[in-house]
Amino acid sequence: MEKQLLRLDESFADDFWRLRKELFTELGEVSPDDDLSDLEEASKQYFTAHVNQDLLCWGVTEEGNLAATGSLCLFSRIPYAGNLTGIEGYILNIYTSPRSRKQGYANQIVDAIIDYARRTGIQRLWLNASEEGARVYAKKGFTRKDDEMELFL
Repeated sequence: MEKQLLRLDESFADDFWRLRKELFTELGEVSPDDDLSDLEEASKQYFTAHVNQDLLCWGVTEEGNLAATGSLCLFSRIPYAGNLTGIEGYILNIYTSPRSRKQGYANQIVDAIIDYARRTGIQRLWLNASEEGARVYAKKGFTRKDDEMELFL
């Protein structure tokens, strides 16, 4: 099976929504019976307007279909002692479709995000993590801070 890690662009709006809907359903934030047409439209519009600007997304494809995704929202804050550039990134939407799990896709995506952050001068990455996800992030150097995890680069 051909697998590929890549940066997503506008052409992935439908796949981005499909995985986001799976994530919301799995988390119990929506049910399969809900009318999500407004959320779908808003999500796709946001994605196409922001991707590769202040929203960077990576994915792993299997045979050309998006199987896993992860996003990085970029923020610029007033500099502080731990981050003199003020540039930060919020990691979210790390999700792998159930049929594609246990193949390291989330790890590949998080590694790509960390590598991007290092190469571009992002000083701090932060996120909210599930219990399972927290173990993955801790292995990569993220530490707990209140209800979040963070990594200073």
